[in-house]
Amino acid sequence: MPVGLILEGGGNRGAYTAGVLDVLAQHDILLPITYGVSAGACNAMSYLSKQPKRNYRVYTEYAADKRYSSMRLLRKTGSLFGFDFIFGTLADELLPLDYEEFYRTSMRLRVCATDIVNGTPVFFEKEALRDDLKPLIASASLPVVANIVRYGNYELLDGGVTAPIPIEYAIRDGIEKNIVVLTRDRSYIKKDKPEFPLFYLKRRYKAYPKLVEALVKRPAVYNRERELCYQEQEKGNALVVQPSRAIHIKRQCKDPAILAEIYQMGVQDANDRLKEINRFIAMNA
Repeated sequence: MPVGLILEGGGNRGAYTAGVLDVLAQHDILLPITYGVSAGACNAMSYLSKQPKRNYRVYTEYAADKRYSSMRLLRKTGSLFGFDFIFGTLADELLPLDYEEFYRTSMRLRVCATDIVNGTPVFFEKEALRDDLKPLIASASLPVVANIVRYGNYELLDGGVTAPIPIEYAIRDGIEKNIVVLTRDRSYIKKDKPEFPLFYLKRRYKAYPKLVEALVKRPAVYNRERELCYQEQEKGNALVVQPSRAIHIKRQCKDPAILAEIYQMGVQDANDRLKEINRFIAMNA
């Protein structure tokens, strides 16, 4: 039975995940299947393409670029994020992603987005990204500050709304042993309220009541999925890697020095757990 890799999102807290993934890659720990949500899915791209330090450079060299994220973009395009830049100029020219290796490797990636009509998570294999990366863009498209992504028969937004830490979906798929990378420390508990006022969400997404319902339930879902990770760890079915100290930044922190520090925490924490990680994999190979 393969060991899976579960990657939480969290905006630029994903610099922590980038550090963890680089340690795994540098030690040839290339797990056969990854479940990625939002920033976690974006980080997974460089992990599958076997390009250590690429994500580090994304965070430290381009997160502050106005083409990457800005209020100007939000006013101009309806999205806080410049996806055309992130998955165009950046991925093709400035820090080219090795798409050939990404698609050639046998390592699987399951990208999670939210079906906003049904208010449920939906997972896409990496082959669905070939044409225009829409499922990946959808996975990172936060409600209110990003546009709805239409792909096939789906209308999609951020996977973190309905499956912020999709360990239960990995288990349903038969992946019973998992390494989970979180971007919040052990003491964190999400407050039981939506990020935006309910009256605003109902007005903004009046055509999508199931999405509004999911947004209201999101804190409870997040806390439940985190607790499941710890329960599975207690049973020996999971290994949780998470920040050894609290990360007190906003989701879209752009300070290169802070993001580099968060990345280095990921590197240190992963190195500190390296023997444990290798033992967990060996026991479940």
